[in-house]
Amino acid sequence: MNQNATEPAVATETLAEVPEHVLRGLPEEVRLFPSAVDKTRIGVWATKPILKGKKFGPFVGDKKKRSQVKNNVYMWEVYYPNLGWMCIDATDPEKGNWLRYVNWACSGEEQNLFPLEINRAIYYKTLKPIAPGEELLVWYNGEDNPEIAAAIEEERASARSKRSSPKSRKGKKKSQENKNKGNKIQDIQLKTSEPDFTSANMRDSAEATASAWHPDALHQRPRTSPGSVGRPKPRLQPSSRDHSSKSRHSACSLTAPEVTWNQ
Repeated sequence: MNQNATEPAVATETLAEVPEHVLRGLPEEVRLFPSAVDKTRIGVWATKPILKGKKFGPFVGDKKKRSQVKNNVYMWEVYYPNLGWMCIDATDPEKGNWLRYVNWACSGEEQNLFPLEINRAIYYKTLKPIAPGEELLVWYNGEDNPEIAAAIEEERASARSKRSSPKSRKGKKKSQENKNKGNKIQDIQLKTSEPDFTSANMRDSAEATASAWHPDALHQRPRTSPGSVGRPKPRLQPSSRDHSSKSRHSACSLTAPEVTWNQ
C-alpha cells in the first residue's frame, strides 16, 4: 500500500484493544506483543519452540467483495464457485481471530510462515522452526519458492488421500443413503397429501348425470410434481493476495521488544 504525506496518521494498536475472544483463541506457543516490523501494530511472538510444518488457522473475517474492502492489510482473497473471488476481511478485530495480528515479513527471506488455501479457507504453515522470542511473519510468494511449492503439493496430496480414503467413501455413501431415504419420505408425504382423484372423477360423473339439478361445473386443479435443482461440484482455485502494502515495510527492523517470556 503506497503511503504519502497527505494520508492521515495511522493509529497505534495497543494490547488493551485486543478483543477477549482473540486472546482466548491464542495457541499455547504464542503471545501478542508490539510488533518489531511495524511500530504501529501488535505482533504475534513465539514463547515456545514451534516446529517446521506446524499449521495454524483458518484465518477468520467477514466475507466481502473486493470493492467493499477498505484496507488490504488484513485480508485474503479466496475463489468460491458460486460467488467468484471474495475477500476474507479481518480489518475489524471483532470479526477476526489471532491470525489477524500476524504481520508481513520485510521480504521472502525473513518469512517463517506461508499461507495455504484448504477447502476455500486460509491457513498459515511454518516454513522453518521458530524459536522463542521470534515474531511470526508471513509472506506470499506463491509457488516460486521450491520449498513452499513442495509443502503446497504435500497438502494437496494429503487432501486427495483423505477424499479417497475408505472412511471418506463410507461417509459419502452414508450421506447419499440418507439423502435417498429423505427423498423417499418426501415422495410418500406428497402422495398421502394428494387428493383422491379417482373419487373426484366418480363424483364428476355423478354430478354430470345430474346436471339439470347442479348446473355449476366442477374443475379439477392439475397435479404438478416438484422439481429438483442440482448444484455443480465445487472447484478448488488458488488464492490471491494484494501485496501493494509491501512498500510500507521497506525499511523495517526485526529487533525484538524487551519482554519477559513466561515459562
